[in-house]
Amino acid sequence: MEAHRSFNSLLIVVFLAFIVPLALLRFRRLRLPIVVGEILAGIVIGGSGFKLVNPDDPLLQLLSEFGFVFLMFLSGMEIDFSSLSLTRAPGAGAGQVPKARQWGPVPLGALSFAITLVLAIGVGLAFTAMGLVSNPWMMALILSTTSLGVVVPVLKETGLNVGRFGQTLLVAALIADFATMLLITVVVGMLSRGLTLDILLIGGLFVAFFLLLRFGLILNGLKSVRRVLEELSHATAQIKMRAALTLMLALVVLSNTLGTEVILGAFLAGAIVSLLRTQADLALTHKLDAMGFGFLIPIFFIKVGIDFDLSALLASPKGMLLVPLLLGAAIVVKLAAAQVFRLSFSQREALAAGVLLSARLSLIIAASAIGVRLGVINAEVNAAIILVAILTVAGAPLIFVRLAPGPEQPEQKIVIVVGAGELGLQVAQELVAHHEPVVMIDPDPARVARACQQKLTAVVGDVERPDAALTPYLDKGRVLVCTYADAELSYRICQQARTTYGIPHVVAQINDPLDQRRFEQLGVTTMNAALNRAALLAMLARNPATYELLTRTDDDKEVFEVIIGGGGLAGRTLRQLTLPGDVLVLALRRNGDLLVPHGDTRLELDDRLTLAGSVADVVTAQRMFGV
Repeated sequence: MEAHRSFNSLLIVVFLAFIVPLALLRFRRLRLPIVVGEILAGIVIGGSGFKLVNPDDPLLQLLSEFGFVFLMFLSGMEIDFSSLSLTRAPGAGAGQVPKARQWGPVPLGALSFAITLVLAIGVGLAFTAMGLVSNPWMMALILSTTSLGVVVPVLKETGLNVGRFGQTLLVAALIADFATMLLITVVVGMLSRGLTLDILLIGGLFVAFFLLLRFGLILNGLKSVRRVLEELSHATAQIKMRAALTLMLALVVLSNTLGTEVILGAFLAGAIVSLLRTQADLALTHKLDAMGFGFLIPIFFIKVGIDFDLSALLASPKGMLLVPLLLGAAIVVKLAAAQVFRLSFSQREALAAGVLLSARLSLIIAASAIGVRLGVINAEVNAAIILVAILTVAGAPLIFVRLAPGPEQPEQKIVIVVGAGELGLQVAQELVAHHEPVVMIDPDPARVARACQQKLTAVVGDVERPDAALTPYLDKGRVLVCTYADAELSYRICQQARTTYGIPHVVAQINDPLDQRRFEQLGVTTMNAALNRAALLAMLARNPATYELLTRTDDDKEVFEVIIGGGGLAGRTLRQLTLPGDVLVLALRRNGDLLVPHGDTRLELDDRLTLAGSVADVVTAQRMFGV
């Protein structure tokens, strides 16, 4: 019977998780984040409300804790490590303060936290002098926390998580949470055991992180392993999902064994998945998001509301006095520290950043519980801290969504042709004839001038050593075509394009077949003029219509490629697609293999479709596929 009561409580919580997003649709003008609605719903059904659920239900506690762990895991996956530049941040947000040299997410986040910590120490000392708290250092660390668990869902909900501004906030929240957690570990160790070598055990977690990452990189480089993973990633096997969950739990258990908070192990596991993830793993990301935000994470947020005890706070005048003081201090230290974001963003964005980073939830509650256990925080102060956490997590997202800019609109991606020689000019002209936005780059001003005379867009620059004027073009590169004949020069340029600027599709010509392997290891598509000339002549002999379709630009026909992403197209068969006009599917490439499609071929995420049709219908199809 106890199991039935446990499931009854869980049913109520899961039902609320289902109802809250629907109910918030009626208040869409308020732009109330779902996280806030879930916490408020938990208060209504918990001990401070109608007492509809048992807060000590073991099943509910387990799923809530696992939801918190899973949230930290997904937070690690959210970090775009390619954006963690020390001095340069790609893109240009709306309202951004123009600067020749912008600060990257890491230095901004670190500087913001340092200022927060200094201000929080001052507040902690002041509260101690007023007799409100007994330990200024623990209070300072409590005020220094933020909530990565709130920042991630709010940024995802507003569509800012993939932009430069959102990534900077993610990094700042990450630094604040984990630096605070490490400092709390040190303070707790000193208060309970004194400064011992046990604190150094946390280094074992980072050793495990680098070993697992290295092992994963080795496995990722083995084609046989990738093939097996792809074969077992569907239907009942879901091997990638199982691997990700096993990795997460392994590092969580290791964190627990070493005496650190599980938040660190879960985040590092997510970071490993993020670093190992490729374009072929887009489906895995969607599945993990669905599992977390669809079931586990809402349980955690609703449980936070259920556990809040309002009666304990109301019974203490000292606690009631502390609430407004704590709330004011919690907001002021973050708003003041967030002014450093003006180094790369506008005043409005800096203010929005400070507001969102002032939201506290899981870590502040955990730190307060540790203080209670150590005897440096009493029950009423603990209740006041929990109320402040709920108020900030309820209010900060509401204010943030009104201050923050809209989702960053993707810039038009361009095709970069490196080298304005005869071959480069011919390639650029062919691409322009196929309606591609092309920019040519060459260090020779005379060549650039000749390209401009032919009405091509061209700039003077060296891709090997790009200056500030060249960087914006490379940041917008969708494809880079290197036309140089020098294999070593071409390799260095391709390497710069792939590793520094992350251009997804890089093409180069090679003359020596022995060079092909090292270019392909870099992820570069190569063309050997001698070999490909024979193949093209053979195609012209055997399939002249296909050759003309691919090469002619003086007719009304066009060939183009699309990638299956969102939009509900994955999982549908080709027969179920309603393609415009005369557009036809010519080929399908999946995980590097070329497939001959038919009506019953079922599309998967990251499939590359080659289509052909009239120019007008091609434009319509490109909109359909989000190109």
